[in-house]
Amino acid sequence: MKKTRLQLGNTNLEVSVARQNDHVRVTLDGQTAELRLLYQHGPYMVLEQTLTDGTVKRLHVAGYKDGDKRQLWVNGRTLTYRRLRQGKQTSSTADANALAPTIPAVVSQVLVNVGDTVAAGDKLILLESMKMVIPIKAPYAGIVTAVHCAAGDAVQPGNQLVELKPQTAE
Repeated sequence: MKKTRLQLGNTNLEVSVARQNDHVRVTLDGQTAELRLLYQHGPYMVLEQTLTDGTVKRLHVAGYKDGDKRQLWVNGRTLTYRRLRQGKQTSSTADANALAPTIPAVVSQVLVNVGDTVAAGDKLILLESMKMVIPIKAPYAGIVTAVHCAAGDAVQPGNQLVELKPQTAE
């Protein structure tokens, strides 16, 4: 059984996966699902779940990972999360959330580049969702160390779009 801690939006969860032949047991924060693996090819698989009322549900699943970032597609829906490592220091949840969308959106404009110095409250990214323009603003003064999106990208809640290194007083 493989146990992993992950961050989904603002929530930290524990998930464990156990596989024996074509049987897969997934437990997410105490709730367990029993699945049967019907097909697998690389990161794509088809799973089957028999629900308590006897109906059978098919799940078409594919996954992608980049370091600790993960993306899972289940029946056409996208789930983006981050794997948390034991003892690893990460940026604070508040900082990461401040630099991420809260709703699905499309990047309209990227207003900064890597190396730019920004002040607290500066607009870094403009997003569009439901005919609204949503700015992603710097939560503190700092230097842009990474930009993880481009104009036209579809982004999901919790996806960190920009990384900032706090500016230190000299």
